[in-house]
Amino acid sequence: MAFEFGQFNFFSDPVIMGVAKAIQPGPYCGVFYQAMSAPVTALTTKEFEIYSREDNLRDGVLGASSWDDDDTTGLSVSAAAAKGLTIGHVLKIENEYVIVKAVDRSTNTISVWTRGAGGTTAAAHDAATPFKVVSFAGDDVDLKLVESANNTTTKYTNFIHTVFEVMEWTKHAELVGKGLDPANATVVLYSEHMTNVSRLLARSAIYGRKQRAESAAGRWMSAGLLQQLSDTNGGTRTVLKYNAAGAITDAKIKAALKEVFDRGGQPDTILCSTTNKAFLNNLLGACNIDEVMTSDRNQHTAGGIYANAYDYEGRKLNIVVDQDIPDDIIPIVKLSSCKKQWLTNDGLAVKDEPAGSSRESRKSIQGSLGYLIEDVGRDHTYLYGVDGGPSEKVHKIQIQGVGDGVSLPVAAGNPIPTYQQITVHADADVPAAAAANIGLRVLIGTAWTSGTKITTAVKDEVWASNGSAWIKQ
Repeated sequence: MAFEFGQFNFFSDPVIMGVAKAIQPGPYCGVFYQAMSAPVTALTTKEFEIYSREDNLRDGVLGASSWDDDDTTGLSVSAAAAKGLTIGHVLKIENEYVIVKAVDRSTNTISVWTRGAGGTTAAAHDAATPFKVVSFAGDDVDLKLVESANNTTTKYTNFIHTVFEVMEWTKHAELVGKGLDPANATVVLYSEHMTNVSRLLARSAIYGRKQRAESAAGRWMSAGLLQQLSDTNGGTRTVLKYNAAGAITDAKIKAALKEVFDRGGQPDTILCSTTNKAFLNNLLGACNIDEVMTSDRNQHTAGGIYANAYDYEGRKLNIVVDQDIPDDIIPIVKLSSCKKQWLTNDGLAVKDEPAGSSRESRKSIQGSLGYLIEDVGRDHTYLYGVDGGPSEKVHKIQIQGVGDGVSLPVAAGNPIPTYQQITVHADADVPAAAAANIGLRVLIGTAWTSGTKITTAVKDEVWASNGSAWIKQ
């Protein structure tokens, strides 16, 4: 396999390009890092800005104060909702309609023309009750008062960090001493050290924390995925997240996705650790993925049913495993908005370093890069507080009668009975058609003309119990 370190057009060292083709850090190592693309604009300084667009949502919730049924001024709405409202907006709050007359963003309150607009009934509403902007009711003279509700742009500052990997060996090194050609020995060393670099990059793309060189530690660091998804930047930046607070469930995944899609986001990838992938396989593999189950004695492949994608209301999200994603977090991202870039004129390269003696060789693999997660607050979210999941798949099935379409449900908690067949010679030999006998078959050994359990039967017929009656097969 080849490890994708980044945009090769910024590299000047052919050694990196060649050795990258032989890098094998592991099947789930660096999956997220390699999937990151390059930004349109090259990074030219160690400090750079990431710009994201945030929707000013016009739907929202009421503020911390409830509404009485006759109030028309000082009506509390959330700060986020106040940003997107203007005169003329028609709000639907539960079963009541109101028309916005004015918005006061200093107090996060609105005034309305009247209560119970459009023939609806005025009513009291509790704090935090959700509302929708469903229409616009403007007057000719309102135009000069209507405010623009543009989406906002947020700015997030991140930094470049520098990677060093030092290679040091002597001319009588172990590989050469064992008979390996010096040129080949060098390639082996390059490959080993480049593997170390690839693993380091894989982790920094996820766990990196940002820091300026002017800090007490005195070194540059770049924020990776987890910090950028969760950093509110002092309250100036919206982040989306969902507290799983325990085992991962289908309902929790849906709730997290609903919030991001309701904001107009377009996530396409669910990132998870190997541990959580096993939980997702058990949770989703038997219900969201089409399956064909066969019983072929010539089939000798062992394994399981895996969930490789999640379908949310017709939108397909790929499930991707990266071994460095922590077990307690499941990021849900738009991969095309996750980017990495090497600093211009400081791309990954092999450099000669001064040696202590003429018999020593010293080189370093070095370069400087930064990470950019764009459109945080719209295209990405994450579940946190995950501490487990289902240990096995659960299949919900229903047994169908043969030929007559009669449904034979299995009582909750009862095992599915194995089909059995007994031979009966009279109505008295037929067991009761009770729930305990669902699936039991009886073969008619002697014909009879009347009975209470099976009214009439002909020799060699087969009847089966559906839990309340015997049905001829």
